[in-house]
Formats: sequence, structure tokens, C-alpha cells
Amino acid sequence: MTWRQIINNALKRSHGIFGEGIEYFFLNQDDKIAYLKVCRTDKEIFSSGISSYISGESLIGVPLVVTILQEESNLEKIQVNDDDKLWFHRVLENEFEETQCS
Repeated sequence: MTWRQIINNALKRSHGIFGEGIEYFFLNQDDKIAYLKVCRTDKEIFSSGISSYISGESLIGVPLVVTILQEESNLEKIQVNDDDKLWFHRVLENEFEETQCS
């Protein structure tokens, strides 16, 4: 099961069609940790959908729980390990370029 499948299942189960309409973007993903970008207007719905989700055993054979470790409104405040600094700096540069184009 992929991160996208887990998140889509959580949002659909918690919020139905409104949950399915939430846009989110992967900044980076590892085996057990994924960094996502969510629009501020969808933040509460996304957080509650993910936090309250526990999958059934039918999806992956065992129950699965997802926990939100960090939540920041400013991308620069996200804390990453030394191993994650390369992709994180690239994401910051892309965000800066997008704000300059707007």
C-alpha cells in the first residue's frame, strides 16, 4: 500500500467526497515518514482525517495508524534530519521561485 492510497483512504473514510477533494502534495517520502504540503484552507479537514484514521486489516493485513509529527504554516520552520537536508533545500528553492513568479 502506498502513502497516497493510505491518505486517500483516510480522507475518504473521514470526510467522504469533501475529503477526496483535498489537494495535497508530497515534498518527500521515505519508508515510514512522508512530508506533505496542504493548502491552509484544507488543513483542519486533512489533519482530522489523517489523525482519526485507523485502517482495517483488509487493506494491508494489519491495522495501520498514521500520526502527524509536525505541522507548520511556514515551510522554513519544518525540522528535518541531516539526511533530509538536500531535498529540503531543493523544496525551499522551488517555493521561493514560485512566490517570485506570482
